[in-house]
Amino acid sequence: MVDSIITKAFILEHKVYFNETNAVGGVAYFSNYVKWQGMAREEYFVKTVPDWRMIMQSIASGQLNMITVEEHSHFIQHAFFGDTITIRLFTANIKRYSFDMVFFMFNSEENKLLYEGMQRLAFDDFKGKFMEIPQSMLRSVKEREIDIKDLKLSKLGKYFMTK
Repeated sequence: MVDSIITKAFILEHKVYFNETNAVGGVAYFSNYVKWQGMAREEYFVKTVPDWRMIMQSIASGQLNMITVEEHSHFIQHAFFGDTITIRLFTANIKRYSFDMVFFMFNSEENKLLYEGMQRLAFDDFKGKFMEIPQSMLRSVKEREIDIKDLKLSKLGKYFMTK
């Protein structure tokens, strides 16, 4: 990744626990990558969206719905029990009602790319009428925005391109 792009990343580290592996060879289950994506997403909101609690209250009260409308995963290499995974989160394709979150997971010790993923989040009123991204979240998302064409992606590149 280009150095100027890396500075936009939200970074979360995660230690692979034994309960996240197959226990025999210590290989992390593939489903954990999607779980780790969710953990990074939630930590990102807590750390970068000042009124995240108020947004979550709007969701809990039925005023706003934040939905994952699309998710794509590309597994490149295994993670093992005891590995430290560095998750780099970026945003892209910001629209009025939706945006993409782009995830790269690396083995921290070896700096090897293990996984690429994407989630497209959108907002509605629980009845199918799209709603605008909350302003404080939009400001945060814009700070992490990258032009996806600047990245060297493998299999997931086609999913990040705006249609």
